[in-house]
Amino acid sequence: MNRADIRIKANALIRRGRQILVHTIRDKFDSSIMVGYRIPGGHVEFGEYSHDTAIREIKEEMNADITDVKLFHVFENIFSYHDKPHHEIIFVYTAKFVDQTLYQMNTLTGVENDRSFNLIWRDPAENGVPIFPKGLVKVMG
Repeated sequence: MNRADIRIKANALIRRGRQILVHTIRDKFDSSIMVGYRIPGGHVEFGEYSHDTAIREIKEEMNADITDVKLFHVFENIFSYHDKPHHEIIFVYTAKFVDQTLYQMNTLTGVENDRSFNLIWRDPAENGVPIFPKGLVKVMG
């Protein structure tokens, strides 16, 4: 392995009361299997600050602007998925939508790689399906 195997990501933690905005993660090889939920965000591009990535990803995926973007926590996860090792560093930023009407919607639509997906508000205290990045719910308190 080399440093190219480490992925750097930035995600936005957007709250609506006790709920946070998430989207469903499906198994890479079998989309009928739900793996969990993830807060929105994506990969940091070379030469891009993670703060800017969080803003860009929300704009690209949801065509929405965010404000009050502040570093909340940094996660480092090393794991195996389908027998392949992964190493990721994830910067999580708290943020707020500029467009306040987005908080009134129970489902929002995102687009990535010409595929649409739904984002929903979920209470992180609910048991059951995990929310990623791993450890997020614990540090939220």
